[in-house]
Amino acid sequence: MENWTWQDWLVTALTLALVLAVLLYKFRYTIQLHRKGVHAEGVIVNWMSTQEAGKRYFYPLILFITASGQEIKFRAEERCEGEPLYPIGTSVRVKYLTHLPSIRKVVYPIS
Repeated sequence: MENWTWQDWLVTALTLALVLAVLLYKFRYTIQLHRKGVHAEGVIVNWMSTQEAGKRYFYPLILFITASGQEIKFRAEERCEGEPLYPIGTSVRVKYLTHLPSIRKVVYPIS
């Protein structure tokens, strides 16, 4: 590092800035959800099943109402194997972005 020129430092700084910008862009919604997300009460209204490589997986279908009154029903990304983990009607918390409710995270009860 003693022999680095200003050009070496500039290339290094620009590379680091580019990597940071790409990471911030890639995780922008995760960061926004963490900082600005609001909570709503949701409920598991059904389970959707699928079979992969001989194993049966279940995805919860969740319903929640946004602060503006919009009803949202979606299939959660989390899944369980074998049988549904929670009964239909189980309350969950949904953290979502008010301007983009499709960006959300489900907080399940402790089983």
